[in-house]
Amino acid sequence: MEAIRTIVNADVLAPIINLPWQSNYKKVEIFVMPIKEKLSLKSKSMKGCLKEYANPTLWDEESSAWENHIAEKYAIT
Repeated sequence: MEAIRTIVNADVLAPIINLPWQSNYKKVEIFVMPIKEKLSLKSKSMKGCLKEYANPTLWDEESSAWENHIAEKYAIT
């Protein structure tokens, strides 16, 4: 990211920005950097984004998957 740095007379900024200490300083340093546009996620939905990974053959086992995993892990019969 490229930034622009310059030193200007404080009076030049008076019409643009309120500088409370304008009378104390004659010159000010300005940095200008571009801001990346942020994506708005409010309008996007995550619904269905993982459906390509779904395995329909395992849908019947979903309701008991956790119990089966624990039983296998701890050798519970």
